[in-house]
Parts: sequence; structure tokens; C-alpha cells
Amino acid sequence: MIGIIAPLTFVMSLDRTNIAVSAPIIQKQFHFSLLDMSLILSAFTWTYAFLQIPGGLLAERWGARRTLTWANAWWSVWTVLTALGSSVATFIGIRGLLGMGQATDWSASVEAINRWFPKQERARGNSILLAGLYLGPIVGAPLTVAIVEALGWQWAFYIYGAAGVITAILWWVYFRDRPQEHPRISEEELRHIEAGYEAAGHKEQSSWRDWGQFLGNYRFWALGLQYFFLIFVQSFYTTWLPTYLIQARHFSLTAMGFAASLPWVALFVVVLVSGQWQDRVFKRTGSKTRSRVPFAVTGFILSALFLIVGSRETNTTLLLIFLMLSLGSVGLVQTAIWPTVGDVAGNLTGSVTGWTNFWGNFSGGLGPIFTALLVTLTKSWGSALLVMSLAALIGAVLWLLIKPDQPLEEGLMSTAAD
Repeated sequence: MIGIIAPLTFVMSLDRTNIAVSAPIIQKQFHFSLLDMSLILSAFTWTYAFLQIPGGLLAERWGARRTLTWANAWWSVWTVLTALGSSVATFIGIRGLLGMGQATDWSASVEAINRWFPKQERARGNSILLAGLYLGPIVGAPLTVAIVEALGWQWAFYIYGAAGVITAILWWVYFRDRPQEHPRISEEELRHIEAGYEAAGHKEQSSWRDWGQFLGNYRFWALGLQYFFLIFVQSFYTTWLPTYLIQARHFSLTAMGFAASLPWVALFVVVLVSGQWQDRVFKRTGSKTRSRVPFAVTGFILSALFLIVGSRETNTTLLLIFLMLSLGSVGLVQTAIWPTVGDVAGNLTGSVTGWTNFWGNFSGGLGPIFTALLVTLTKSWGSALLVMSLAALIGAVLWLLIKPDQPLEEGLMSTAAD
């Protein structure tokens, strides 16, 4: 299962990376303003964000196999059609429809991890999931530049869309929603998974009553809002970093393709290492709080500090080092979030993942527009990076409220008793 889900998230991220890398070329070709491009870059995120909760509910009911197959096919078609954009309106419409297709991706993926990994190994499982996602910008930035220079920017969308269709077919053929359904799983492996999974034992699906209770739980809000602030920072690297390097730091297109991938290399490495590290802390302490919260708080603080220092650095090499350290620190938070969702949600992981990812992508939609407006008004990218750093510090504080050792349902019962 691991060998299938990592390529799936990798191709998924290519569909997002190509628009960011192609943005300076599209902006120049069609004479779009910076604000026009911010609307295009964020169009995907708006539909993706507002359909997160329905997507999570769908993943719970359909299962990850069926959900991701159809969603992958949908978003791959609209990736191809992005190449036909010719105006702000058409680009926004196409990217919005692509976001609709991807809205189930993360909820279904985390649901699959929760089904296939025992609780003591979920940080590692989620680190593999995240690694596939973050490998996209590492490979995607220089690869997209190479495709654009050789064939034109449209061909990046044609090629990545075709890869997505192939991945959808492979996912349907080889993946099963539950380990018990897979024809190639051994009895020993199945017992190992079930021993960790059964301990979580919550309801199979969420109901509107559950949602009403969740919304009255401050930990539920803290979980969503910390991700809002994390993606506010991360969205800069996802959308504006190529443009920032070219316009503010005067990189060439070729140099930008390499430089823009470096922070994602750092994130990729940290995600893989910290996932293993968190599982070791959990096995040693038996505490989900001690194996999640310190990583997340540290990651937020370090990301903020390195971003502030990097925004003031004039040396190109040091700038890239600080950007790598800042985005790499985000990995400490990312590997803590998704195991925590499984910890507190149990079998309602799809719904709680949808809630958390909604806030992150709502932020991802606001971030590019806010950054464009701030840079336009202040004539400075440094002011935008400073605001992102402050957002990261708020995220660190919110993690002190989450309490991963306490399931959300238990917290609700305790609140009612009080």
C-alpha cells in the first residue's frame, strides 16, 4: 500500500506545482497583473478548501479506493484543460474545477493511512504520505522548467494530466480500503495492524450530531486554526516563491527552477526523519502529547525565525539556506498534525481531516491574494514575509490546546459532565 500512495500524492503535487512555476510565463504572455495572477493561483484553493468537509464525509462513506480513483481521474482531466486557458476568467474556472476534484484527496489519503497503520506507526505512515506530496515540488520545479523551455508551458499540463490518469488506474487495481480485503497481505501483518487499529475503536461514520458536538469543542477549533496559520506560511512557497525569486531576487528562469526546489528538499528530508523520530518518542513514552506537541511547537517557532532572518538577507546563498530551514521546520508540524487527527478522531478521521484541511486551504486561498495586496501596497516582499512569521508564532500557541492523548469524543463527554 505504501508503494502506491506515495506516487499518488507525488503526481497530485505535480498538478499544483506546474501552475506556480508557469505563473511568470503565463503572466507575461497574457499581460496579467500581479493581482490577476493571485486570483488564478488561488482559484484552485478556494474550491478545494470549501469542499474539504464534504470530501471527508465522502471518503468515510465510499472508502479511499473508490474516492481517490474517481477524484484522480477528474483532476487529471482539468489539469490537461488548464493548457487551454486564455483569460483570467477561463484560468480561474478551470483551476476551480480542478480544486473540486482534489477536494477528497487528503481526507481519503489520511483515512487510508489510519486503516493500514497501527497507532504506534502512524507518524511514519503519514511521513511517507507527505514525502510523496513534497517530492512533487522538488522534482516538479526543475522538471517543469525543462518541459517549458523545450516544449512550451502547456505541455507540462498535458504530461502531468496523463500521469494522473495512469495513477488513478493503478490505485484502483492495487489498493484495498481495508487490510482484510487485500489478497496479498500476510496473516502476521494483518494481526499487527489490527492490534493497533482496534484500540482506536470509535464509530464508523460521522453524523450531523457529531459535528454539532465537535463545533462546541475548543480543541476541534484549535486543530483547524493551527493549520490555517501553517498553510499561510507554506502557501508562499507553493505559489509565490518562483515569482519572488525572479522579481525580487532577480533569478533567471533556469536558476529559479533549481532554487525553488531547494526548500522542498529540506521539507522532504525533515518529514521523513521526523516521522520516524515521533514514532520512537511515542513507543518510549506511550504519550501522544509528548510525541506530537513538542515537534509542532518547535517547528512553528523555527519556521518563523528563519523566515524573518531570510527576508533580511542579501546574500543569495544564505537566503536559500534560510528558506530551506524555514520550510524544513514546517515538516516538524506537518508530521505531527495528521497522526494527531487519527489520534483524536478514530474512525471519524475523514471528517476531522476534512475540517483541518478546510482551514489550511482556506488560508491557502487567502494567502496569495493577501501577499499580492501587501506587496503592492508596501512595495516590499519583506513585509509579507514578516506577517507570515507572526502567523507561525500564533500556530505554536494553538498547539498547546490540542491534547492529542484525549479523543475528541472523550473531551465532549468531559465538557458535558462539567
